[in-house]
Amino acid sequence: MDKKQEKRKTGKKSKKKKKSFFKTFIFFIIFEIIFTGLTILPYGFYGPFKNFRNNVVSILMGTGTKQYIAKLFFSDAEISQILKEQSKVTATNVKNVKTKVINVDVDKKTGVTLITDIKPVSGGNYTNAYALIISDPKRVKVGVTSNLGYVGQTTHDMARKYNAVAAINGGMFQDTTGNGTGGVPSNVVISNGKIVYPTDSTKLDDEMNDVVSIDKDGNMKVGTKESPNELIARGVTEAVSSDPYLIKDGKNYIEEGTNMVGAQPRTIIGQRADKSIIFLVIDGRHGFMKMGATLQEAQQLMKELQAVNAVCMDGGGSSTIYYNGEVINKPSSATGERAVPDIFYVAP
Repeated sequence: MDKKQEKRKTGKKSKKKKKSFFKTFIFFIIFEIIFTGLTILPYGFYGPFKNFRNNVVSILMGTGTKQYIAKLFFSDAEISQILKEQSKVTATNVKNVKTKVINVDVDKKTGVTLITDIKPVSGGNYTNAYALIISDPKRVKVGVTSNLGYVGQTTHDMARKYNAVAAINGGMFQDTTGNGTGGVPSNVVISNGKIVYPTDSTKLDDEMNDVVSIDKDGNMKVGTKESPNELIARGVTEAVSSDPYLIKDGKNYIEEGTNMVGAQPRTIIGQRADKSIIFLVIDGRHGFMKMGATLQEAQQLMKELQAVNAVCMDGGGSSTIYYNGEVINKPSSATGERAVPDIFYVAP
């Protein structure tokens, strides 16, 4: 064998070795990714990192569609104990702390006050919060998707449909697959004095839980249990179903150390004693340490904004606030705004 042939043979062997090494390396990386993905939750949940476990479980239980992950690893009793432990930690962090609300911009043309800089309470880990104060409660309406009962729309699409000055996403909805189609409300929806959901006339006398309503005089009620027909008889013009309520008739509903259920992006509607309506959206899930606000933190912010009634709308990936033609917060969903069945909006 001459030198040229020997050199070619050696080169081929070298290429095979490099190719084999590359394949092994790729296989190792893929194996590590799969192994880490399969073991990180079990190790985090059952390993020595109690704070990690409590934080992740409380976050999962605060979502509408990911609670099953926590329930795969823990019983209901264990989850309840974890939430109590997490609640005590969070309550200690936020106790007796005042917030500073600045940068108030009153728009005389729209009659809406925009508050753009709301600082986190002590222990808070949300990125930004935005509030709108609407002086005339009769301008606050419920808008619905064009295909209610089937497919939702984004908050900004519905806001533009109604030529709204401002809007936030509305009440809870059925989303069993977690894919965000957002077309089916959880209970009653009344818009402009008409029952738009449920569409089944046989259910109009059924009591609906967790009703949030505004009547013809601009009075807001939260956390009531009423049928659609009872709401109409009471003079309600706008209503959705959502929970939990944070403040009712001036009294805090969320006690210290209870009902935290993790930090999440939040959407909240409330009312002041002078009947002004408050829209509040708190951003979250932008980095592990910026997950959002607990219910107690949200309650505290609404107290600082002088709410006497306040209730959470659908949060998490749904949390969106629209003002003067654009979405001004940063929705947490990787795909952008989530489709929802209804909104609260400010009529022009």
